[in-house]
Amino acid sequence: MFASPTIPNEKAMQLIQWLIYQAWEKAPNEALVAATAERIVEAGVPVDRCRVAMYTLHPETGSLLFDWDRAENAPQSGHRHEIAYSDGDSEEWRASPLHHMMATGTMQFRRRLTGPDAKVDFPVLAEYHDEGFTDYYACMFGGKEALKLIRDGERSCGALLRWLTRHPDGFSDHDIAFIDSIVPALTSAIQAHLDQEIAANLLDAYVGPLVGERILKGEIRRGMTESLNAVLMIADLSDFTSVSDIVSKEEMVSALNRHFDAMLAPVEAAGGQVLKFLGDGFLAIFPFDPGMQRETARKALQASTEALTAVDALAETEADLARPAMGLNVALHLGEVMFGNVGSRDRLDFTVIGPAVNEASRMESLCRSLGTDIILSETIAELLPEQTRLLTRTELRGVKGERALYAPLAAPSGTLR
Repeated sequence: MFASPTIPNEKAMQLIQWLIYQAWEKAPNEALVAATAERIVEAGVPVDRCRVAMYTLHPETGSLLFDWDRAENAPQSGHRHEIAYSDGDSEEWRASPLHHMMATGTMQFRRRLTGPDAKVDFPVLAEYHDEGFTDYYACMFGGKEALKLIRDGERSCGALLRWLTRHPDGFSDHDIAFIDSIVPALTSAIQAHLDQEIAANLLDAYVGPLVGERILKGEIRRGMTESLNAVLMIADLSDFTSVSDIVSKEEMVSALNRHFDAMLAPVEAAGGQVLKFLGDGFLAIFPFDPGMQRETARKALQASTEALTAVDALAETEADLARPAMGLNVALHLGEVMFGNVGSRDRLDFTVIGPAVNEASRMESLCRSLGTDIILSETIAELLPEQTRLLTRTELRGVKGERALYAPLAAPSGTLR
């Protein structure tokens, strides 16, 4: 564990106590870091710039940086930067003192930048010297186990902190001791805020923001459901099975991701919420308030046609790269569903259930046999009569009674397909 060389003095203890309370607050971490830096300065430690780097759990972002600069920031104002996984192995990073600390297991790193004891042995230290900084101090918090996880490419709760001063004499031993004493409380407060953010990010990524928000609010009891009126969209990639037979598993996953990127962008832009992926397809809903049925149906249909256009464009790119492409089939239905928690005692799913979901699924399976990429239910067609045409009247498997099925007047390309 990180060890402070001396017992914290009274001012440090006051700051530590304040940080403990901040762990319960909802302020953004960039504001927390800035407010902490200002309190450090008020305590007599001449910090002019600081950065706290925290590792996080996110599908795209590997770490978060929280910066403060006394010369640039307004009171209690800081900056936040997100570092993608792909940016974590740049040449600049490999040549930095922080990378050196991780590679060598160094928990504390100090460099005087001016005077007889100056040692400017990293490119970034020369830049800091040119900016007028006189002393550089970096430390790592999280213990040797956290360091090992980071070095092995695993995510952890480890933190890297960097402190700079322009004071003519640099940092004193007392200044370094003060910083060391508050680091555990500071990183713990940041991590407390970050854990909530991580939970929200992961829920958004895996179950969507609509469901994620409800889970975080505590709507987690089995059987807790509500009635919801929504446009349902069930989409499925055609030719997935045949394509998966001729490409590797890795190529298939990459192809799926490219197709999901293409077809989900217009759905999300139109207010659709993807509730789950169904192998090579997905289930999305477009909730609406009373009186907004027609507008929501219009947006859902527009999103469907734009998704088809995007998949068609991707198919051309895939062909140019000698990669097999897939088509897209979509069903839209409007109805009342039950939205909430279903499952076993130990494994729950927050989803929609009800006859309307079953009907939409059965409709989508008929796209190929009916010669259309989009099938619409009568509840959609009644709201958009000028944009739809009757395909057929038929019975759906497992659904009582005959159903009228419709299609858009024209496919995205302008021709019926």
